[in-house]
Amino acid sequence: MKRRVALFLVHLLLCITAASAQKIGVGAGLGMANSRMEDLKYFQEQILDTFSVKLGMVSSFPDYATASAGIYYQLYPAVRIGAGYAFTSTGARSNYSDYSGSISTDFLAKSHRLGAYVCYAFLSRDRYDLSVYGRVDANITLLDITHSLYVMGYGDRATTKYISFSPALTAGLEFLFHFRDFSLGVDGGYLADIPGELRNRDTDIELSDPAGTGRILTSDWTGWRLQAKVLIWFD
Repeated sequence: MKRRVALFLVHLLLCITAASAQKIGVGAGLGMANSRMEDLKYFQEQILDTFSVKLGMVSSFPDYATASAGIYYQLYPAVRIGAGYAFTSTGARSNYSDYSGSISTDFLAKSHRLGAYVCYAFLSRDRYDLSVYGRVDANITLLDITHSLYVMGYGDRATTKYISFSPALTAGLEFLFHFRDFSLGVDGGYLADIPGELRNRDTDIELSDPAGTGRILTSDWTGWRLQAKVLIWFD
C-alpha cells in the first residue's frame, strides 16, 4: 500500500512538473544601429582645428554593426523574459596626406551592454507572433582615440583610452516565425542612453570641452537599431 501511495505521489509530481514546464531558449542576433554621439562629433571637429594643416573628415560615427546574445524563458504563452549581452560599435576618422607624409585621427567606440528583457505577444498564432518588448541595460562604453603621424620616413602613434558608464532603456517590436525547435525573426527598436561622462582609463581625468567651457564630454548611444535573430528552444 505504501509503495502504491509513493508511486502515485511520484507520478503526480512528474505530471505537475510537466504541466508547469515552460520553454527555455538561447538566441543571437546581428544587425545595424545608429547613435547620437553629439559630444564626440563636436570633439572630433575641435581636434581638427588644432592641426596646422587641414584634415579632411572621412567619417563621423556612422551607422554600424550591432550584435546580441541571450537566454530566454517563456513564462506564459504571451510573456517571455530573458537576460543577455549586446554589443555595438562605431567610430570616426580624420586624415590629411601629401607627398611628404600623412596625419590621421581615429575614434573607435564600443558599447558593451548587459541587461534584462521582457516581451509581450499581442498577436500570436501557432506559427508566428508579433510582440512589443522592453529592455533595461547597464552600458559600458570604451573609447580609443588614436593620433598617427608619418613624415619623411618617421612615424609616431599614440592612443588615449576613455571609459563611461550609463543606464540604457530600449523599447520596440519583435516578429518571430516559429518552427519545431527554433524561431527566426527580426526585432527593431529605439534605445535611450543616459549619457555617461567619459574618463581617462589611466588617469581617471574627465574628458572636458577643449573650448574651455568646463563641460564634461559624454558618450551617447541613443538611436534606432534593427537586427535579424534566431532562437533555439529547449523543453
